[in-house]
Amino acid sequence: MNIILLAPPAAGKGTMSELISKKYDLEPLSTGDLLRAVLNKGDEESVRLKKIMDSGQLIDDDYILSLVKEKLGNNKGYIFDGFPRTINQADALDTLLTSINDKIDKVIYITVPKEVSLKRTIGRRVCPNCKKVYNIYFNKPKNEKICDECGSNLIKRNDDVEEVFNKRYDTYLKETMPLIEYYKNKGLLEEVENIDKEETFAQITKILEEI
Repeated sequence: MNIILLAPPAAGKGTMSELISKKYDLEPLSTGDLLRAVLNKGDEESVRLKKIMDSGQLIDDDYILSLVKEKLGNNKGYIFDGFPRTINQADALDTLLTSINDKIDKVIYITVPKEVSLKRTIGRRVCPNCKKVYNIYFNKPKNEKICDECGSNLIKRNDDVEEVFNKRYDTYLKETMPLIEYYKNKGLLEEVENIDKEETFAQITKILEEI
Protein backbone atom coordinates (compact mmCIF):
# COMPACT_ATOMS: atom_id res chain seq x y z
CA MET A 1 0.00 0.00 0.00
CA ASN A 2 1.35 3.42 -1.01
CA ILE A 3 -0.15 6.57 0.51
CA ILE A 4 0.39 10.25 -0.31
CA LEU A 5 -0.22 12.91 2.35
CA LEU A 6 -1.08 16.37 1.02
CA ALA A 7 -1.47 19.38 3.29
CA PRO A 8 -0.48 23.03 3.77
CA PRO A 9 2.76 23.82 5.64
CA ALA A 10 2.72 22.67 9.30
CA ALA A 11 -0.59 20.80 8.96
CA GLY A 12 0.62 17.70 10.76
CA LYS A 13 1.77 15.50 7.86
CA GLY A 14 4.83 14.30 9.77
CA THR A 15 2.80 13.29 12.83
CA MET A 16 0.21 11.46 10.74
CA SER A 17 2.94 9.76 8.73
CA GLU A 18 4.50 8.40 11.91
CA LEU A 19 1.17 7.09 13.23
CA ILE A 20 0.22 5.49 9.91
CA SER A 21 3.67 3.92 9.62
CA LYS A 22 3.37 2.22 13.00
CA LYS A 23 -0.16 0.92 12.42
CA TYR A 24 0.26 -0.32 8.85
CA ASP A 25 4.00 -1.08 8.73
CA LEU A 26 4.65 1.40 5.92
CA GLU A 27 7.91 3.25 5.42
CA PRO A 28 7.69 7.05 5.73
CA LEU A 29 9.35 8.81 2.83
CA SER A 30 9.73 12.49 3.65
CA THR A 31 11.53 14.65 1.12
CA GLY A 32 12.14 17.12 3.94
CA ASP A 33 14.08 14.44 5.84
CA LEU A 34 15.95 13.42 2.68
CA LEU A 35 16.95 17.03 2.03
CA ARG A 36 18.03 17.63 5.62
CA ALA A 37 20.26 14.57 5.37
CA VAL A 38 21.94 16.19 2.36
CA LEU A 39 22.28 19.50 4.24
CA ASN A 40 24.10 17.74 7.07
CA LYS A 41 26.91 16.76 4.69
CA GLY A 42 28.19 20.33 4.73
CA ASP A 43 29.43 20.23 1.13
CA GLU A 44 28.93 22.67 -1.75
CA GLU A 45 25.65 21.06 -2.77
CA SER A 46 24.27 21.38 0.76
CA VAL A 47 25.05 25.11 0.75
CA ARG A 48 23.15 25.55 -2.52
CA LEU A 49 20.13 23.66 -1.23
CA LYS A 50 20.10 25.51 2.09
CA LYS A 51 19.86 28.88 0.34
CA ILE A 52 16.85 27.66 -1.67
CA MET A 53 15.08 26.11 1.34
CA ASP A 54 15.71 29.09 3.63
CA SER A 55 14.08 31.34 1.04
CA GLY A 56 10.92 29.20 1.06
CA GLN A 57 11.30 28.08 -2.57
CA LEU A 58 11.00 24.52 -3.91
CA ILE A 59 13.97 22.38 -4.90
CA ASP A 60 13.96 21.47 -8.62
CA ASP A 61 11.99 18.37 -9.61
CA ASP A 62 14.85 16.35 -11.04
CA TYR A 63 16.85 16.58 -7.83
CA ILE A 64 13.90 15.60 -5.64
CA LEU A 65 13.06 12.67 -7.91
CA SER A 66 16.63 11.41 -7.72
CA LEU A 67 16.40 11.35 -3.91
CA VAL A 68 13.04 9.54 -3.99
CA LYS A 69 14.22 6.99 -6.56
CA GLU A 70 17.14 6.02 -4.32
CA LYS A 71 14.71 5.10 -1.52
CA LEU A 72 12.18 3.02 -3.48
CA GLY A 73 12.36 -0.72 -3.78
CA ASN A 74 11.07 -2.55 -0.70
CA ASN A 75 7.88 -4.58 -0.42
CA LYS A 76 6.37 -2.73 2.55
CA GLY A 77 4.87 0.27 0.83
CA TYR A 78 5.43 3.96 1.48
CA ILE A 79 3.87 7.06 2.95
CA PHE A 80 4.91 9.97 0.75
CA ASP A 81 5.15 13.03 3.01
CA GLY A 82 5.90 16.31 1.22
CA PHE A 83 6.07 14.68 -2.19
CA PRO A 84 4.82 15.16 -4.82
CA ARG A 85 4.43 18.93 -4.62
CA THR A 86 3.69 19.65 -8.29
CA ILE A 87 1.83 18.05 -11.20
CA ASN A 88 5.17 17.29 -12.87
CA GLN A 89 6.35 15.45 -9.78
CA ALA A 90 3.06 13.53 -9.58
CA ASP A 91 3.38 12.39 -13.20
CA ALA A 92 7.00 11.40 -12.62
CA LEU A 93 6.09 9.45 -9.47
CA ASP A 94 3.38 7.54 -11.36
CA THR A 95 5.92 6.65 -14.05
CA LEU A 96 8.48 5.61 -11.47
CA LEU A 97 6.04 3.38 -9.57
CA THR A 98 4.71 1.84 -12.79
CA SER A 99 8.27 0.90 -13.73
CA ILE A 100 8.46 -1.27 -10.59
CA ASN A 101 4.89 -2.61 -10.96
CA ASP A 102 3.52 -0.45 -8.17
CA LYS A 103 0.99 2.38 -7.76
CA ILE A 104 -0.51 4.96 -5.42
CA ASP A 105 -3.47 3.51 -3.50
CA LYS A 106 -4.82 6.60 -1.73
CA VAL A 107 -4.13 10.32 -1.37
CA ILE A 108 -5.05 11.90 1.98
CA TYR A 109 -5.62 15.66 1.89
CA ILE A 110 -5.36 17.17 5.39
CA THR A 111 -7.04 20.56 5.71
CA VAL A 112 -6.19 23.19 8.32
CA PRO A 113 -6.77 26.99 8.50
CA LYS A 114 -3.83 29.16 7.47
CA GLU A 115 -3.65 30.91 10.84
CA VAL A 116 -3.30 27.56 12.60
CA SER A 117 -0.54 26.48 10.22
CA LEU A 118 1.27 29.75 10.92
CA LYS A 119 1.20 29.24 14.69
CA ARG A 120 2.39 25.67 14.27
CA THR A 121 5.33 26.98 12.27
CA ILE A 122 6.51 30.00 14.23
CA GLY A 123 5.74 28.32 17.56
CA ARG A 124 7.72 25.16 16.82
CA ARG A 125 10.65 24.34 19.10
CA VAL A 126 12.88 21.28 18.57
CA CYS A 127 15.23 19.40 20.85
CA PRO A 128 18.54 18.92 19.00
CA ASN A 129 19.38 15.94 21.22
CA CYS A 130 16.31 13.66 21.43
CA LYS A 131 14.47 15.31 18.48
CA LYS A 132 11.24 15.86 20.47
CA VAL A 133 9.13 18.65 18.97
CA TYR A 134 7.15 21.20 21.00
CA ASN A 135 5.02 24.22 20.18
CA ILE A 136 4.70 27.28 22.39
CA TYR A 137 1.03 27.66 21.35
CA PHE A 138 -0.26 24.07 21.26
CA ASN A 139 2.21 21.74 22.97
CA LYS A 140 4.27 23.75 25.45
CA PRO A 141 7.28 22.32 27.29
CA LYS A 142 7.30 22.87 31.04
CA ASN A 143 10.07 25.40 30.51
CA GLU A 144 9.84 27.29 27.21
CA LYS A 145 13.56 26.83 26.52
CA ILE A 146 14.21 23.35 27.95
CA CYS A 147 13.27 19.87 26.68
CA ASP A 148 11.05 17.97 29.11
CA GLU A 149 12.63 14.65 28.13
CA CYS A 150 16.38 15.23 28.22
CA GLY A 151 16.92 18.76 29.55
CA SER A 152 18.63 20.05 26.40
CA ASN A 153 18.15 23.63 25.23
CA LEU A 154 15.38 23.83 22.64
CA ILE A 155 16.06 25.49 19.30
CA LYS A 156 13.97 27.27 16.72
CA ARG A 157 14.77 26.37 13.11
CA ASN A 158 15.98 29.26 10.97
CA ASP A 159 13.12 28.76 8.52
CA ASP A 160 10.39 28.70 11.19
CA VAL A 161 9.63 32.41 10.78
CA GLU A 162 6.57 34.18 9.40
CA GLU A 163 8.28 35.56 6.29
CA VAL A 164 9.42 32.12 5.13
CA PHE A 165 6.05 30.58 6.09
CA ASN A 166 4.18 33.07 3.92
CA LYS A 167 6.45 32.31 0.97
CA ARG A 168 5.95 28.59 1.48
CA TYR A 169 2.20 29.01 1.78
CA ASP A 170 2.06 31.06 -1.42
CA THR A 171 4.15 28.41 -3.17
CA TYR A 172 1.81 25.72 -1.81
CA LEU A 173 -1.25 27.52 -3.21
CA LYS A 174 0.39 27.96 -6.60
CA GLU A 175 2.17 24.63 -7.07
CA THR A 176 0.56 22.06 -4.78
CA MET A 177 -3.15 22.95 -4.74
CA PRO A 178 -3.55 21.77 -8.38
CA LEU A 179 -2.69 18.28 -7.09
CA ILE A 180 -6.02 18.24 -5.27
CA GLU A 181 -7.94 18.25 -8.55
CA TYR A 182 -5.32 15.98 -10.17
CA TYR A 183 -5.86 13.19 -7.65
CA LYS A 184 -9.58 13.87 -7.30
CA ASN A 185 -9.93 13.22 -11.03
CA LYS A 186 -8.08 9.93 -10.57
CA GLY A 187 -10.52 8.90 -7.85
CA LEU A 188 -7.75 8.67 -5.24
CA LEU A 189 -8.35 11.75 -3.07
CA GLU A 190 -9.86 11.67 0.42
CA GLU A 191 -10.16 14.83 2.54
CA VAL A 192 -9.83 14.94 6.32
CA GLU A 193 -9.95 17.88 8.72
CA ASN A 194 -7.11 18.28 11.19
CA ILE A 195 -9.08 18.80 14.39
CA ASP A 196 -6.63 17.16 16.77
CA LYS A 197 -4.14 14.30 16.48
CA GLU A 198 -6.46 11.51 17.64
CA GLU A 199 -9.49 12.58 15.60
CA THR A 200 -7.44 13.20 12.46
CA PHE A 201 -5.80 9.79 12.72
CA ALA A 202 -9.19 8.15 13.29
CA GLN A 203 -10.48 9.71 10.06
CA ILE A 204 -7.43 8.47 8.16
CA THR A 205 -7.65 4.98 9.65
CA LYS A 206 -11.26 4.66 8.52
CA ILE A 207 -10.23 5.55 4.96
CA LEU A 208 -7.28 3.16 4.84
CA GLU A 209 -9.27 0.26 6.26
CA GLU A 210 -11.50 0.43 3.18
CA ILE A 211 -8.62 -0.03 0.70
